Amino acid sequence: MGTGTERFTLVLVKPSHYDDDGYVIQWLRSAIPSNSLAVLHGLALDCQNRKVLGENVEWAITALDETNTRVSPERLAGLITDGGGRGMVGLIGVQSNQYPHAMDLARRFRAAGVQVCIGGFHVSGCLAMLPGIPKELQEAMDLGISLYAGEAENHFEEVLRDAWNGRLKPLYNYATDLPALEGAPPPMLPASRIKRTAGRLTTVDAGRGCP
Repeated sequence: MGTGTERFTLVLVKPSHYDDDGYVIQWLRSAIPSNSLAVLHGLALDCQNRKVLGENVEWAITALDETNTRVSPERLAGLITDGGGRGMVGLIGVQSNQYPHAMDLARRFRAAGVQVCIGGFHVSGCLAMLPGIPKELQEAMDLGISLYAGEAENHFEEVLRDAWNGRLKPLYNYATDLPALEGAPPPMLPASRIKRTAGRLTTVDAGRGCP
């Protein structure tokens, strides 16, 4: 880091899930890149380029798909603590079958003293369809884990600013604030991540969410 600069470390993880025997499902190479991971990584790069945390902030962004990469919460937490302590872990695109494992990862991140936020289909769907907050979501907030519901466009920088200041909110609920995607930053993953997929296939989202 240069003189007078501070570091913000952002770790984005797309969690996998457990098989019937309790093992985390992983492959040497996964089938296709995670679109959720690509979207959040693209938004993070846009926030970095726009210097939403200030002119003298150096960013360190890591994006990992657990379906093709081993994830060590303690090692990743070390990236944040060794970089000065300012940062957060985002567990993104978490579906219902991935939520139990995401919570197990989040507990280890919190035990290591870093901020963590869970977003994705399970959080958004539960808050959109159920009359109250389900007990598994309340448990997360009671453990100091932040939850994000809705799309990240137009709001991700708010989360990053709160993380920079060490004040993540228990809940960010933008499920009813659907953004227009014209001009949104494009999904983007580093080439090193793409090489961990099986071929040259990917997906294009024609819409958002589950019907």
